[in-house]
Amino acid sequence: MKIRLLKKRHFFLFVILVMTAFCGASLPAQETVEPERMYEIEGHKSVLEIFANQPDVNVFLNGTYQGRTNLTIYDLTPGFYQLRLEKEGFEVQEHTIFVKAHYGQRYFINLE
Repeated sequence: MKIRLLKKRHFFLFVILVMTAFCGASLPAQETVEPERMYEIEGHKSVLEIFANQPDVNVFLNGTYQGRTNLTIYDLTPGFYQLRLEKEGFEVQEHTIFVKAHYGQRYFINLE
C-alpha cells in the first residue's frame, strides 16, 4: 500500500511539473520598458504620458481602457502596471511599466 501511494505521489508531481513547463513555455514574455523621459513633478502623485508612432492608438492599463494616444494620465498610484496598446492592422504591444511617485514619465511605443 505504501509503495502504491509513493508511486501516485511521484506521478502527480511529474504531471504538475510537465504542465508547468508547457504552460509557461507557451506564454509570451512581457518586456519591461523604461520611460523615454523622466522628470520630477509637484502637485500630482504621478504623470504618465503615452505616445506612439501611429495616431489614435487605444491605451489600456491593467486591462482598463484609458483613452487614445497621445495620452496623459495623472495621479496613478505608484507601482507596476501592464500597459497595452492596440490599433487595428498592427500587432498588440504589451509591456510592464513602473510608475514612480512624484515623477512624470513619458513612454513612446512603436507599433509594427
